[in-house]
Amino acid sequence: MPLVREPYAQLAVELGCDERKVLDRLAVLRAPAGLVREISAIFDAAALGYVQALVAMRVAPERLEAAGTAVAEHPGVSHCYGRTGAYDLWFTLACSPRSRLGLRGTAQALAGRCAAEAHVVLPTLKRYKLDVRFGAADSASVEDGPSPQRGSRPQPSPGAPEPAPEQVRAIRALQIDLPNRADPFLPLGAEAGMDADTLLVHAADFLAAGWMRRYGAVLRHRAAGAKANLLVAWRVEPAAADAGGAKCARLPAVSHCYLRPTSPDWPYNLYTMIHGRNQEDCRMTVREIVATTQLREHVELWTVKEYKKERIALFSEEEMRWEHEVPDPS
Repeated sequence: MPLVREPYAQLAVELGCDERKVLDRLAVLRAPAGLVREISAIFDAAALGYVQALVAMRVAPERLEAAGTAVAEHPGVSHCYGRTGAYDLWFTLACSPRSRLGLRGTAQALAGRCAAEAHVVLPTLKRYKLDVRFGAADSASVEDGPSPQRGSRPQPSPGAPEPAPEQVRAIRALQIDLPNRADPFLPLGAEAGMDADTLLVHAADFLAAGWMRRYGAVLRHRAAGAKANLLVAWRVEPAAADAGGAKCARLPAVSHCYLRPTSPDWPYNLYTMIHGRNQEDCRMTVREIVATTQLREHVELWTVKEYKKERIALFSEEEMRWEHEVPDPS
């Protein structure tokens, strides 16, 4: 999405049509069951000082529903799923630099709230791919933006500069779904207490600094044709992880590929998220990985239920309110 005062008009010029046609078409695509979930900024939370991890919990089956609901209430949880396997509740957790509990303290507090039998915190050690695409090979990225260089390490959050108050207001405003109107940044600027041009200057600065990955549309997976998804955890020797991760990253059906730590009762360290039109598509990709790499030992973690899937609101006050209600586990 062009970061200009009239982005839809610029898109219309590029498409060879008028602005009204772009707005009308987007109105259809943005309907509740349409293809476009939102148009907004996708920020690199780690570059803004956030710490993040994948967390897995082992919860008694009769408590899974309540646990999934409780985890989904945390403002730093973006994705939360019930999955098959020994650990049956999986979620991504992000904590701001202002967090009193921190990442592991928050995970511990959530585990206590869920009466979890066990939990593991799995931060990213290395990222091989983050690039969600559906359909043609040149289709637009629809989730978190183009993949960084394969094998790159995530940007460390310790020491990351905390944005100034005006920048925080701009970050919050740029995460709001872009209105379907001729001058859409005008109300977003008003939300941040600034004019639209100032907001767009901040947006350009955020891109240049690497705080913002991109500004554009996020699609609904199922509407885009990916009706099945599968998280696969692989056991790989550390010396072979880079080679295995690079080969997995080259497969179009693999959207995410990360190296994470192990734990005494969880020996898996390489994670691939696989998307397909159906479960058989996903299984075919697993077979392709087995056939073309040295990866063999793995566990398939199929989604049983989705409890939450939404982008976290960076620097919101909700995190502090949630922590205020939770005793410090230390």
